[in-house]
Amino acid sequence: MPMFKRIILCFVFSLTWLTASWAQAETLNLGTLNEGIRGQMRIFEPLLTYLEDELEDYGISEVRLVVHPSTQLMAEAISRKEVDIFIDSPMVVAKVAQLSGGVPFLRHWKDGQASYYAVIFTHVDSGITSLDDLRGKRIALEDYDSSSGFIVPAHMLLTAGLRIKKLRAPTSSHNGEEVGYFLTYNDKNTMFAVAAGRADAGATNQRNYLDLMEARPDEFRVIAISERFPRSVLMHRPGLPEALLDELRYTLKVMSTSKNGQSVLKNFQNSAGFDEFAAGSKRTFAPIFEILQDLEDAGIN
Repeated sequence: MPMFKRIILCFVFSLTWLTASWAQAETLNLGTLNEGIRGQMRIFEPLLTYLEDELEDYGISEVRLVVHPSTQLMAEAISRKEVDIFIDSPMVVAKVAQLSGGVPFLRHWKDGQASYYAVIFTHVDSGITSLDDLRGKRIALEDYDSSSGFIVPAHMLLTAGLRIKKLRAPTSSHNGEEVGYFLTYNDKNTMFAVAAGRADAGATNQRNYLDLMEARPDEFRVIAISERFPRSVLMHRPGLPEALLDELRYTLKVMSTSKNGQSVLKNFQNSAGFDEFAAGSKRTFAPIFEILQDLEDAGIN
């Protein structure tokens, strides 16, 4: 950006914008959790390009994607100001917020959905009709950083008065009153484990379960459904300049009102848009933080 333009912009904005954070604000870093960056880049590229174009006049010359494989590494990156905005499922965002001091500020309608819920399901021939029937059984869960694939269903089991224990391997012997679990690291693996009889039950979100029922009707049954939670959430790092945050909030919220914005949203996770939390951020996340605390108290994190 030419120096004269940068100086003019500095005078247009508030004094907050004139701090050392200006240099950092020239590049806006969006973060998400995943094992590989190439696939995520294909997903996020439409949004990154759109934000670069829309925020150019506000001092943003580049919008980059930062990918880390775990909540701990993402929180550390946010604390180092290497990630400005983090986008992921609500439980994962809450975990990162606890570790980094980040603040959830917008809801993302991923796959056109404002909210979603987790289901625990089993094969119709398993003889299992309730959570209590899982005592001494094994359940397939995705991974520790999955909202609907681990965090929410694990809490559902605890709330039902069940204790859960990690198995060394899916085939490890298991008996007693505890529910044994193993990690599949992928929703499809979870469904296959239940279908193949390697697990007595599994957990996923309702969209994946409906897809499973469409592909293999009458083979599975749901034995428990969670409360609804925001489908996807944006969180900002502590200390992000208010002027930039306000402009970013506005830019994201009005995307769905233009043809270009709608096209970008469609190509980015089949989104319907971004909006505020109807009940406010604090009230929305209070029960989510309680879930994380309950899991921590039970030694599950």
